[in-house]
Amino acid sequence: MASINFDSVLESLGAEGRYQTVLYYLLCIPATIPAAFLAFNQVFLSATPGHWCQIPQLANLTIENRKALAIPFDGTKYSSCTMYHVDYNQILPETILAGIWPANTSLSQPVVDSTWPVVNCLYGWEYDKTQYDATLVTELNLVCDNKWLPSFSTTLFYVGSLFGNLLFGWIADKWGRRISFLLMIYMAVMLSIATAFSPNYTVYMVFRAINGLTFPALFQIPYILVMELVGPEFRTFAGNGISMFFGLSLALLAGLAYFLRHWFHLALATSVPFLPLFGYYWVVPESPRWLLSRNRIDEAEAIVQHIARINKRTIPPNYLRSLQQTDINIKLSTEEQQEIPRHPSHQPSKGTMLELLSYPNMRRKFYILTFLWLANSVAYNGLSYNSSNLGVSDTLAFFINAIVEAPAYVLTWWAMSRWGRRWVTCLTMLLGGLACCCCMLVPEDPLWISVTLAMIGKFGIAASFGIIFLYASELLPTVVRSQAMAIASFVAGIGLIAFPYIVFLAVYSRLLPLLIMGLLATAGALCSVLLPETLGVSLPQTLEEGEAFGLRHRIWSCPAGRKRRCQKVDGVKSSDIGNESLVLLVPSDAAITNAEFSQQPPSSTSCSL
Repeated sequence: MASINFDSVLESLGAEGRYQTVLYYLLCIPATIPAAFLAFNQVFLSATPGHWCQIPQLANLTIENRKALAIPFDGTKYSSCTMYHVDYNQILPETILAGIWPANTSLSQPVVDSTWPVVNCLYGWEYDKTQYDATLVTELNLVCDNKWLPSFSTTLFYVGSLFGNLLFGWIADKWGRRISFLLMIYMAVMLSIATAFSPNYTVYMVFRAINGLTFPALFQIPYILVMELVGPEFRTFAGNGISMFFGLSLALLAGLAYFLRHWFHLALATSVPFLPLFGYYWVVPESPRWLLSRNRIDEAEAIVQHIARINKRTIPPNYLRSLQQTDINIKLSTEEQQEIPRHPSHQPSKGTMLELLSYPNMRRKFYILTFLWLANSVAYNGLSYNSSNLGVSDTLAFFINAIVEAPAYVLTWWAMSRWGRRWVTCLTMLLGGLACCCCMLVPEDPLWISVTLAMIGKFGIAASFGIIFLYASELLPTVVRSQAMAIASFVAGIGLIAFPYIVFLAVYSRLLPLLIMGLLATAGALCSVLLPETLGVSLPQTLEEGEAFGLRHRIWSCPAGRKRRCQKVDGVKSSDIGNESLVLLVPSDAAITNAEFSQQPPSSTSCSL
């Protein structure tokens, strides 16, 4: 791998120049809107509205009177799957059957004979059309004995995402971020359009399962590409910005579902508009950081020169070659080199996951990140899909679920810049987890109490969702970043296979899914304090740098805040980096890597509060 610190290169190019800004907002589009629509439009496409048995003999009566005469009532609600099997021609006058009801009379309570036989629906179902004109469930009668099919479809989607994460993560590290990204765009858009024309639910489930290969990689790969093109100071904004766009995309989906009440129209609206994304073939570059990790310096040089030209920065020809040959980048001293852990075989690293797992510190961090990803994914997706079980309008609950994410990301943007990633991750997951668990301590009525707690839970989980991807991209080295994030997401995907059934537990208790997701989020919060802080630190390039970072990590350490005042000493300047309760002083032309940062002695600090 080329021994070039790309964060130093970005200082010459402009760490957050015009080129990165434009590309950032362009990448936000496919990483958020189509990704959000792809994963969550099934909430509305396969929504199950209220339903009851259809009674042809009572077709002329009002809905309330039909239910009162023909549907069993358990004291709180009418049955969805059973009916009274009687001949109403023998029971009711012809005038009533014709819909001519006596003036000023109505059956506000069920009027039946307890001896009437009860059977399963014989003539199909009627559906409440208050929220939907038609969904896949109402058109195909996926209720009662077939009510498991929508949950199974969601499970198949996340089974696809399991293998898609591995596939596209491997492609991104093997052949590049750009190739992986473009393949996903073409696949996701075409299959989403094809799904709208599915002739039956089996074909629909197959298309959804195959399309699941692209999620959440469709979010992750552009995210990684952005993180690798911007400097450390811009990463917090960039990471939270993408997450905020994702939350707003979910709110947009709720708005579309409110106005497009037929599933087919919604399916087209969440797929066809993304055909112009095929033009990204001429827009998105390869990650120069990844090219350097593969020693493809000439290709990286062409991109770097283009970035400098757009940013109106002047750099010499063959800039990267000159950096490599003259060794401008700060290197570790001989003593520091001896302290950095090496691969057990003492052979040059090839950048594989098996090698990552052979480093004890990297292995520990990877396992913790994976569990955090699992807990966060199950809670985030579960709370989004569980919105229909909160007892209010599906679109309203989903919209509120989505809109609370915007202030969550703004809060974490500010908090991470001040207190770093670790404690903010812990506190936001703890807030989300405890709020969900508290739902079990309040009565189901009045409804607003449990709904409010569920929204607070989503606020906390969404805030931590905005941190997890950034935190993982900063802890994992470039050579395995996509693979490692894909495997962590793969494990989380195993949990996502189960979450539709966690949500399904609402048929027994509306609050049971919230308790399970709350406990999982709380466990993740407690584990997050075991990770080192990454605020302001350059991305690690090699496995050795990743292994060295955080070896001196202390659980109760906290990064220095913005109010910490550091003195200039011997011509050096202070960095905003905080780790181990230290503020590190480095030469003014230095760019700190994770490996260098973790090896700095405490004596290099001269600060006052």
